[in-house]
This record gives sequence, C-alpha cells and structure tokens, in this order.
Amino acid sequence: MLSLLGNALLLLALLVSLHQIFRPEAGSDPRARLAALATQVSPFVLLVMAFLIQATNLELVSEYAGEKLPLFYRISAVWGSRAGPLMMWAAMVSVITLAMDVEEDRVSTSARIMHSWTTILLSISFIMGPFAPSDGTSRGELNPLLQTDLMVIHPPVVFLYYSLCLAVASVALSGYIRMEPPEVTHDRLLKWVRYAFLAGTVGIGLGGLWAYSVLDWGGYWAWDPVETGSLLPWLGLLAILHARPRRDSDRKLASSPGIAMIGGALVMHATLVTRANGVWASVHAFVGDGSNSMPSDPYFRVLQLADFSAVGIEVTTYLLAVISLGCIAVAHLARQQKQQLEDSGSTTLFQENRVLSLSLLVYFAGIGLWIGSSAVIALGLAILFLLVNADSERPPGQLVAAGILLMLFSSWGWVANWYQAMAGIVPFLLVWLVPEEEEGTPSILESLNDSATLNRLAFSTPFHASLAFLLLTWILLTVEIDGTNLAAHELYGTPILAVMAMALSWYSMGARVVLYRRTAVIAGVLALSFSLPLLSTSIPLPGDPELPITPSISRGDLSTFVLVWLSLAVFATGFRLWKTARRDSPRTGLIGSHIAHVGIAVLLVGHVLTTTLVDRSDPSHLVTLERGEPLEHSGFELVFRDVEVISSEDDGYAYGIGDGYVGIVIEVMDDGESRGMLEPGMLRFDSPSGSVSARSEVDRLTGLTGDTVVILDLAQSNELLSAMIMGQTDQVEQVRVTVYHLTGSHLVWVGWVLVMMGSAIASVPKIGDNSSEEIYED
Repeated sequence: MLSLLGNALLLLALLVSLHQIFRPEAGSDPRARLAALATQVSPFVLLVMAFLIQATNLELVSEYAGEKLPLFYRISAVWGSRAGPLMMWAAMVSVITLAMDVEEDRVSTSARIMHSWTTILLSISFIMGPFAPSDGTSRGELNPLLQTDLMVIHPPVVFLYYSLCLAVASVALSGYIRMEPPEVTHDRLLKWVRYAFLAGTVGIGLGGLWAYSVLDWGGYWAWDPVETGSLLPWLGLLAILHARPRRDSDRKLASSPGIAMIGGALVMHATLVTRANGVWASVHAFVGDGSNSMPSDPYFRVLQLADFSAVGIEVTTYLLAVISLGCIAVAHLARQQKQQLEDSGSTTLFQENRVLSLSLLVYFAGIGLWIGSSAVIALGLAILFLLVNADSERPPGQLVAAGILLMLFSSWGWVANWYQAMAGIVPFLLVWLVPEEEEGTPSILESLNDSATLNRLAFSTPFHASLAFLLLTWILLTVEIDGTNLAAHELYGTPILAVMAMALSWYSMGARVVLYRRTAVIAGVLALSFSLPLLSTSIPLPGDPELPITPSISRGDLSTFVLVWLSLAVFATGFRLWKTARRDSPRTGLIGSHIAHVGIAVLLVGHVLTTTLVDRSDPSHLVTLERGEPLEHSGFELVFRDVEVISSEDDGYAYGIGDGYVGIVIEVMDDGESRGMLEPGMLRFDSPSGSVSARSEVDRLTGLTGDTVVILDLAQSNELLSAMIMGQTDQVEQVRVTVYHLTGSHLVWVGWVLVMMGSAIASVPKIGDNSSEEIYED
C-alpha cells in the first residue's frame, strides 16, 4: 500500500510540475500555487515518514535504515540512498519557486524554468524507484560516516544552496529568453545570489566541521573532489556579488547573467562529482557507482557510465545540463558583444578576416586534441569563439587573459606539458597583438599614478580573481580523479589569494588614507612579502614550515609570502569596519559586507596556518607511544596510559550507535603538569550481512592557540581488537597514533562565523541600501 501511494504521489508531482510549465496562466490563483507546492513536496515527505517509522516494506528503508538506527539518524538515512537526496532537492526547488512568484499574477518565466528543474529531478527519482516494495526485512546499514548529528543538517543545507544557485541561473536564463538588458537581469538575480552565497557559506562550513570532527584527515579541508566541486559555484556567486557598476555608467557588468548560468552548470557539475563515483574518488561519495578502470578524462568516464540504467540516465542528465547551461552562457556573452559592437559601429575579427578566425579555431581544436582534455578543448574554443567575434581593434583583455590562464593552469595542473600550453597560448596572444595600439593610450606607469584607475582596479580585482581561482580549481579537479594533490591547490592558489588580499586592503583603506600613503603601504608590504620568505627558516612558524612544497619552495616560504598580505587585509578590513560602524547612520548592507571581508581574511589566515603549513603525509606526525613513557612532540609530552574496549551492551557505552568501541587513553603534559586526556578510537559497526565496518573517533585537546588532534588509524585499532579477543589488552605496551598540532585552528571557525554573519546582514539590506555599489573618490 505504501509503495503504491508513494509512486502515485511521485507521478502526480511530475504531472503538476509539467502543468506549471506549459500552463503558466493556471498559476494566477495563489491557492493553486500552494496546491502545486504541496503536491511536489509530498513524495519526499512520505519517504521521510517511511524512514522515521522504519517501514521496511520499502526497499530503500530496508537497505539504509538498520534496526538499531536511532530516530535522529533515520533522517540522514534518507539521503544515504540515490533517490532520497533528489526528492529532497526537488522539494526545496519547489519551495523556492513559490517564493520567486509571490508577487506575480501568473507563473513567471523564471518559475517555469524552476519547475523544469523540479521535473527533471522528480523524473530521475521516479526512474530509480524510491518506493519499490520489499519483503519487510532489514538487510542493510547506513554508512557509518552519515551517522552523525552534522550529517542530519549538512546535506539539506547544501541542497538548499544548490537550489538557490539554480534559482540564480533560472533568473539569468529567463532574462536571456526575454532578451532583457543584462543590468536588469543582474538586479533581479542579485537577491538570490546573496541568499545562495549565505547558504553556500553555511553548507560548505558545516561540511568542513564534519570533516574536522569525524574524518581522520586531521583538518577541516583537504581539497576532496566533492568539497572542491561545491566550492566552484560559491566562487561564481562571489564574482557576481563583486560585479559592480562601471565607474563611467550605471550599467552592471554584462557578464553577470552569464556567470549566473555557469553557476547553475557548476551545481550540476558538483552533483555529478558526488554521484558518479568511479569518476572522482571521494570520501563523500556515499552513493557512487562505477569502477576505476576508466579513461583519464573525467568527462569521458562519465560517458562510459551513460546507458539506459537509472544511474546512467542520472549522470547523463547532469552532464547534459552542464553542457546546455554552459552553451547558453556563451550565447549570452556573444549576444552582449554583438550589441556593444552595433552601438559602437565596430567590426569583429571574424568579419574582417574570416580565414584567420577559422584557422585560429581549427588550430586550437588541434592543440586541444593533442593535449587530450575535453575541458581544455571546450572552454578554450568558447573563449576563442568570443574573441574572434569581439571588437577587432580592442579585443577584450579579460578574454585574452582567460585563454592564457587556461593554458597556464593546464600546464601547472599536469593537464598539458609546458610546450603544449605554450602552443595553446599562441592564438589568444595573436588576437591581442594583431590590432595596432591606439594613439594616446596611457602607459602602465601613467595608469598606476592615477588614483581613479587604481580604485577601479581594486574594485574589479575580486571579480576577476574569483573567476581565476574558479578556473584554476576546476582545472585541477579534472585531473584529480584518482587522488587529490593538496600541494598544487595551495601552491598555485596562493598568488591569487595574495592579489585578492592586496585589492581588499587597498579598498578598505579607501579615501581615508591618501593616495601616496596607500601606495607606500602596498609597496612596503610587497617588499616584505618577497623578503621575509628568505628568512622563513628563522621565523617560528607552526606546522611543517621546513618541508618542501616544490623542490625550491618550502611550505614556510609560501606561507610567509601570503600571510604578510593576509595580515594586512585583516588589519585594513577591521579598520574599515570600525570606521563604518562609527558613522551616525551606517548602512546595514555595508556593515554586513565589511564583516564578511574581515571574516574571509581571518579564515584564510587560519587556513594557511592549519593547511598550507601542515604536510599531512609527513611521517613526523606518526607517533609511537610506550605505555607510561612520556614522549615530547611539538612542545607537549604525550603519555600512553590505557586501552579502552567497550561493548555496546555495557553500561559505560556512551555512544548511541555502533556495536562496540576500542580506543586508547593519552595524557597530555606540559612542563610536568597535566593538560588533559585524549581518547582517540574506533567505533565498530556490524551489518546484517555479517560484514564489519569502522569509523574513526578523532579526539582533540583545545588550547588557547589552537587544537591538538590525535587519530587512531584503522591498522592500530585492528591490532587492539585482536588483543581484546585474546584477552590481552593489559599486555599492549605500544601504540601508534597520528598527531597534528593545529595552531590557528580557531581562526578558521571565527572567520567562518563572521562570513556567515556578514552575509546574513548583507542579505537583508535596508530600503535604498546599495552597498554593493559603493564608490569613493580620492
């Protein structure tokens, strides 16, 4: 009966969604819209209720809701399957769709596009058969990593973030369909961008907190493919928030709607990364399929998964959505270029020299095939297509830079060899060098002496740097299908972060600091950023500053360079926040923006101290402890005191999940005085099939300057279990643990809270508060 009801509700929700798309006038009645929402949400609500009451006559409940699973974790079991998260996502998209049209007298174009997303998600869910019947027995167990409080909260927040990103993309897509001016579209989508940015900040931060608390990474961020994939839309949103009006007009940057559509594509890309396991290996990919014996190009791997099975249809749909939104974004940019050319009476390179233009496109296609990367071919051809269809006399410098950076990042990320990258740069440079330089164009030195030019540069840097960081991260993600290269992300991302910190500092000093003083400060910090790394070996940095991140650059060198800029950014943004807050009537949105700026700077300082400076693969963090013998490690003495083995049936079992616990007790000493006890261990999970799985129970000692994290690895816990079975735990005299002293870890969480707080304040600005458009004059 429950299976029949679920399938009927799912089919009804599909039909209602299609009705909203093709009969928008039927949505004029608010009651009809509410009824449509209730219908679209009802399948997910029923599935949640089935998990809560453990209705094992449904296949999903039988597979993922074990008999001993606590009530709270039955909720997280809903998104442990393939269909559950999609139904939750469809429900969230439906709620947001209703909010988008609250003041409309019919279903708007944006809402119809949102209903299309709902239809796609419900269709995939229906194919997967979430309400398939079962024989009523419990045969499976929820992944141990999902049996945490944070996993009840984190996935819904992430899917809310994804839903809001789709809302942003839908507004941009509706503007493209209606051929409205880009500045109008930008104004309409900005509200949803703020909401999505806030939800993304919360969701990504919760994921980091979960990793910090549960996983044996020893940190909050490890550039895992899934967390990296979720960061990409956030970077796109960051760029849109900084798409400020031009200084000589009231027009918004014409590229904003295009970036919004790319953000929607990146959401589908992030979902593809999560749900097409065997393409990207990730600890987060709980619902993956596929194998690792596949091509080296991730998108060719996805194509190999494409078939008429439920999983094949699902991943193919995501890939098609990515391609479609990307193509429409390029079409939008091409349309804006064409309009600007018509307004100015200029001609394109394609119009002036069709043979050269086609030759450049064919040449780059050949280079892309030589490199063997579908990502490089697709994006490179899109950029080059826009360039040959741009003003032939003044080719857009941003597009030229994007093409050059694409090839440089491809070389840095081992997608291409250096000579392939150099060959790929040629067509972009050629388009830029063909036009003759106009007379009267100011030189670089003249521009740097102009206050207005420097201010414009500072205002535009976050926009361009966000997109550059997005491009770099995506390129690295395409080659990290079998493993993550943390060092590459940290090394190549650092210069971009330094440039952003420089621009943020210049902006924060503002007109309150005269031009020559601002210039002197930036020049002085620039000198320090290059000179202090030469002395990094004598600077008492935490972590592993002496270890190399490249053959010629140590972690201390790299961290010292960027910490100089980030320290200036923390001081400058804090100064700007203090000055703004002291005004008689400070604008709420402006205060929120400044708080978020301080938070990002503080968070990045914490990131450098706990991630860039720490080599988690270095054996120095592996410590062997003898029972009762103190061992000095990073300024503390660690003493192995005891072994704990607790069954779930014992009165002293403090966990509501699992079937047993094994761990050790370590006392932390400082100058002969006890600082506290650390108890790292492992939880054991016995499945109905007889298999046994384990989850690390990381423990940490919190101090004033940061956390000391201790991890018991799986091999050591197995040895302890063997000793327990033999009744020899009292004879265990030696244990191995992994220890990280994370100085500055508190800064990560303080910065995250400040970014959330600032984003929340900026999301509800006062009437007439256009803080995103602040302009100042020297």
